[in-house]
Amino acid sequence: MKGRNVIALLTLSACAGPAMAQSSVTLYGVIDEGFDFANNVGGSKVYELQSGYAQGTRWGLKGAEDLGGGLKAVFQLENGFNVNNGKLGQGGLMFGRQAYVGVASETFGTVTLGR
Repeated sequence: MKGRNVIALLTLSACAGPAMAQSSVTLYGVIDEGFDFANNVGGSKVYELQSGYAQGTRWGLKGAEDLGGGLKAVFQLENGFNVNNGKLGQGGLMFGRQAYVGVASETFGTVTLGR
């Protein structure tokens, strides 16, 4: 009888499962389009749309994964583009604005590698 209780206790503890780490991923972006109007003394007028008028149009992914022990893995991928024609900014690089991975700790700070 005592042997059965031990087996039941071991089975119950095996089904409890491990603790899961917290992770987060954020998708973000800015669409910045401006409208310019210019005229001169000669009466000429120019109307145009300008992508990235104030901040620069972008979209990106930013995230963190808890590694335990006060450490977490971090990353950020950020793309810049022209709203009017869809061309990539920053010399045609897909994630030319930012692209990095790293490790962060509340005690020691953050170390990242990448653009």
